[in-house]
Amino acid sequence: MSPIDLEALEMEVGGNEAQRPPPVKPLIEFFKPSQLAAFTPPEGFKLVGDYHIQLAAPFVIGGAPGVGKSRAAVALAVAGATGEEWFGYPVRRQFKTMIVQAENGRVRLKNEFADLDCQALDDFVCVCSPPPYGFAFDRRAFCDQLRREVEKFKPDVFILDPWNRLARDDKVKDYLQAFEELLAVLPTGDTAPALGIVAHTRKPRTDERTNGRALLNLLAGSYFIASVPRTVFVMQAASDDTQDKRIVWTCCKNNDGELGARSAWERRNGLFVPVSDFDWKSFEGDGEKRRTVNLEDLDTLFEGGKRQLNRNTAVAELMELTMLGKTACYQALKLDGKFGERLFQSNELLGFKKLALSVREIP
Repeated sequence: MSPIDLEALEMEVGGNEAQRPPPVKPLIEFFKPSQLAAFTPPEGFKLVGDYHIQLAAPFVIGGAPGVGKSRAAVALAVAGATGEEWFGYPVRRQFKTMIVQAENGRVRLKNEFADLDCQALDDFVCVCSPPPYGFAFDRRAFCDQLRREVEKFKPDVFILDPWNRLARDDKVKDYLQAFEELLAVLPTGDTAPALGIVAHTRKPRTDERTNGRALLNLLAGSYFIASVPRTVFVMQAASDDTQDKRIVWTCCKNNDGELGARSAWERRNGLFVPVSDFDWKSFEGDGEKRRTVNLEDLDTLFEGGKRQLNRNTAVAELMELTMLGKTACYQALKLDGKFGERLFQSNELLGFKKLALSVREIP
């Protein structure tokens, strides 16, 4: 057959080589026990922690809307570029991260990266703006463009944010189809990128306080989205207070390593900083709605701005007033905390700016 005939045949059965998807692994492979025992992961296979994030393995970052999941994904990308820890997990080697996201526009992304050393990140991080037609994995042109970008950037970690913009129905069949469409644009094999999925958690019931492994049950579409990934992380708000910037981070699944202890963090400067003296008892709340410090408590403590107290006295009296732990009261009195605009320090004494109308003056 002449070269012209061969080219025509290729076009007839599905296009030229540039249009064809990359070859896939066999659908099933078998190994002897001795082969399995002798297996050595490829160099650089482990990226973060105790196989918390590894090449060719999916993982999930789950949490309620607005808790900071997208920022956690950015923090992972930054850690991969800089080698700094990610939520306390050591980074095993430098890696590149591609984030495909459909929620944050250029203004939000500008704010996300404004306080970071972007020159140190440019060769290791790339983020898309929201695609005009969303995650159009059912359109060949979208898949071809994304596949070319993946081949050009060669990410070690590929993150999709959020999952519910890909899955069109909350059914296992639809989740599986969406997952297969996503995998079709990524390289295959043991050196394929780690696949990160940012997913929402369902709203907990009023009397529900879930911790540890049970957090898996909070993932929306939990049967599929919790069973397929090798690792699942869940973020929870530290309290119901809208000004509280602290979160609790838990690894509730790690098939290939240790889960590790849960930890508390505060959103600051575009990323997260650890909270060393977090009040876990108040967070767990024994199944009851969690009490938090509010402005009225501070107004009472400082007698509407008439009193000034040293920090230790203020913390002790606030603990007695609210029946909350030392950590919660200490956090509430931080000058850069959630009530920082109301607090001031003068000669090592804490003061409070009086509310427009003190709660004690309300008729």
